[in-house]
Amino acid sequence: MTNRKLSIAMFAVTGMALPALTEAGNPRVPQTVKVIASSPTNFAPITTPDTTNMVPGRLRRSDEQQPGNEMAHLAMFGDGIHGLFFSMSTDLVDPAAPTVSHKPTDRIQLAMVPFTLVQNTDGSITAKTDYTGVGTNTDVTGGVRFVTKNNGSEYRNANHPIAYTIADGAAICAEYNYQPNNNTERYMECFNTSGVTVMAQTKIYAKNNDDCSMNQDKSSTWVIGTKAGTIANHKTTRFVAWRGCNGNGQDDGWAQGAELDSTLDSTGLVTKVTFKQTSDVSLCPREERSHGYCTTGTNPDVATCTWTEGNTQPQRDGTWMAAIDLTKTGNAQLMWKMQIDGKKQLQGVGTTYSMRAMHDRVMKLDPATKKLIPTDDIIVRVGDLRGNNNGNNKGGAYYGDNVGVYHIDGATHAAVVPLQDMSSKLLGMDGTHLGMTFGLFGTTDNPQPGLTFISGSHTGGGYGAQMRVLTYDSAAQTFGDGGMFSAAPYDRHLYPNYLGNNPGNQGRNYSGVEYVKNPFATGAANEDAYLMVFATTGKPSDEVPSQDCLDCAKRKLAAFISVVPVLETPASAQGTGSDSGGNTDPGNTGGTDPGNTDNGGTNGSTDLGGCSTAGGAGGATTFLLIGFAAFIRRRRA
Repeated sequence: MTNRKLSIAMFAVTGMALPALTEAGNPRVPQTVKVIASSPTNFAPITTPDTTNMVPGRLRRSDEQQPGNEMAHLAMFGDGIHGLFFSMSTDLVDPAAPTVSHKPTDRIQLAMVPFTLVQNTDGSITAKTDYTGVGTNTDVTGGVRFVTKNNGSEYRNANHPIAYTIADGAAICAEYNYQPNNNTERYMECFNTSGVTVMAQTKIYAKNNDDCSMNQDKSSTWVIGTKAGTIANHKTTRFVAWRGCNGNGQDDGWAQGAELDSTLDSTGLVTKVTFKQTSDVSLCPREERSHGYCTTGTNPDVATCTWTEGNTQPQRDGTWMAAIDLTKTGNAQLMWKMQIDGKKQLQGVGTTYSMRAMHDRVMKLDPATKKLIPTDDIIVRVGDLRGNNNGNNKGGAYYGDNVGVYHIDGATHAAVVPLQDMSSKLLGMDGTHLGMTFGLFGTTDNPQPGLTFISGSHTGGGYGAQMRVLTYDSAAQTFGDGGMFSAAPYDRHLYPNYLGNNPGNQGRNYSGVEYVKNPFATGAANEDAYLMVFATTGKPSDEVPSQDCLDCAKRKLAAFISVVPVLETPASAQGTGSDSGGNTDPGNTGGTDPGNTDNGGTNGSTDLGGCSTAGGAGGATTFLLIGFAAFIRRRRA
């Protein structure tokens, strides 16, 4: 396989602020909103600013100081309008009252903020948060609040959260890691449409002497679907999840199958949710940073999982794929397993290792319902990495971004498009802590499947995160550059690394995304039929250290939602009447829950179904975000 170093981009913009991500009168320009403001009282340690020479203070490494807001995710209820936003937070600050603190019970907890999608008078769509009752709400009343009150080792009170919709859109569940003793364990809570807790904190996964769980940036969990329960007024939602469990025990990466049983009252309101594990199988016997993910296709009983294997840093045992039968238990689940990429000798580079296996399910539009349904194809991305982190030193360099398509039908599998290096088509795309999620782009009469790669800032944020789209032409079996857009700020590394556990050697950030039907679309020409709703945390542009704010480095991260319109209805289309949302959990139609992993912003390509490159912050401005240098520094998770 031919491999190249990631190409040098034309501009670097570290620390450069973007203009406001709005464009008056253009309904397709993505909109961003601050969901949780940075704390007015909980500050990071910094060096003393030099007031004589007007040199700002710099962030200092300090163990367990916490980044403010971190690892944001969101999910939407079934009406497609209302949702819940989650963030690990040290202070639940209403952006409308930025001087008022609402602290958690212990250092950092999981914050929940209800939000609503609203359509502005110019046609653009944005999110509106609801801070009613902040500081007084409870699990019984619902509303904005901290939903955990944990006190664990290393302050792992609600780490690595994700969220998804269950019960045909009637409830949302959030998973997170908690370390009550020496082991990190996976927990879950669920909430109904009133924001009331209908499943209190429940342990859903743990292994003896191993820390669980780690997973792909996008999510840990794929919602397979919902069906009527065996008891009246019950619904059962199935899911499959990757559980990377690293430590001194068995030290494996596992695939977990489970069910969530929802009890509904006569009005359809969920009043109770219970959890039951249905299967568990080890797929990765050499776990260090597997970061796996599992999805299902047309057969909801067969899941495909991908991961990276190896007990060293960098991991040296390659990237892998397997299929499992969810109707069975233990080792009987394994249908097949294979290595998809591995060690290479690259000219002028030396030895690289295949790492950071990532995949997402190719979805298609149901012609009758216009909902997303899964196919039997997956798109896979792996990176060629030369590691510089032997002896627990951090760092490494990516020399290839390899993407391929696999068709998987139970016991059979085939590489429809073999892995190929996309570096030349995605010039300057930053491979460090790269997020990835599936989407449909272009127009509703010719939707193009593709991937959005989410690349944040290594210096805290302050400017828009970069989103690159790679489209897939299934007929020609080729990939194309689908353009780029920017979202709200996203700090993928700096504050979580400097202020987390073991600073300088651990800590990173994640983002979240949900791909949903546009609840305000009527089917009229030039409307966008779908939305990508992103959750990120980062430095606001007005809180970046500068001569005007010498101590701004002490301000920790804020949290944001970005709404990106995609999949345009062609100009020849006729209006079909109002669509008030429908089911926005495609997983409950036998598909996925795309409600996890990253962020959005202003569009620079008509392929996305948005405004052209000539308008707004999307054209030349987002072009400046394209990249950094020939190879991109990678930090250990």
